[in-house]
Amino acid sequence: MLDSVHLSDIRAHYPTFESIFQKYVKNARFDGVLKKSLDFKALKLDVISLWHLQEKHGHLHLETRSALVRALLVEHNFQRALQLLEENDGNTNGSSVATRLFSYRTGSRGEESFKNQVKTAAANLPDSRFLKRLESIDDKDLRPTVQNAKALAQRELSYSIDAVVNKMTRAVLAMQQDHCRRSVQAGVENEERKVLDDALVEFIHEINKRSAGRRNS
Repeated sequence: MLDSVHLSDIRAHYPTFESIFQKYVKNARFDGVLKKSLDFKALKLDVISLWHLQEKHGHLHLETRSALVRALLVEHNFQRALQLLEENDGNTNGSSVATRLFSYRTGSRGEESFKNQVKTAAANLPDSRFLKRLESIDDKDLRPTVQNAKALAQRELSYSIDAVVNKMTRAVLAMQQDHCRRSVQAGVENEERKVLDDALVEFIHEINKRSAGRRNS
């Protein structure tokens, strides 16, 4: 019944619908939906880790960068990523860089500090802006990640949108049922009044007949 009805039609027929619509949309908190997705959260952290490591180490050989993307975004292997950076920086800047990278070893305070920086950066970067930045990067190595991020976002948002639509559909159906109930009730009451009016007219007519009969006798 609702398939052929537009939102503007519903608003026109049911003035109270707008407040219901706004309430459900607000309560859905679409801007926070992706924060509940562990898969999206993990992907976001991996991508921001990649961005931070690239910023710290500047230019990378194409092969090294591709391997770095694979290590962080496919294998989720942070130590492999550091090894790749060590090899890249060691070949260009000498052992001093390797010494700097050693602070990121597993369990070290350097690694924990880096991960905390990434978590803070992820928390401060809205998911919508993260997706826009990710999608704006023309990088063949990141294309699968971009597609995966969009698919995750669409899936999670679809769940929330479907839930809101179902709630609003039930609300509209309830309003339609209430409208029909009141219409039927008004029709029944009108019919009852008509029957009562007819009965009253007949009753008065009968009384008048009897009164006339008495006068004639």
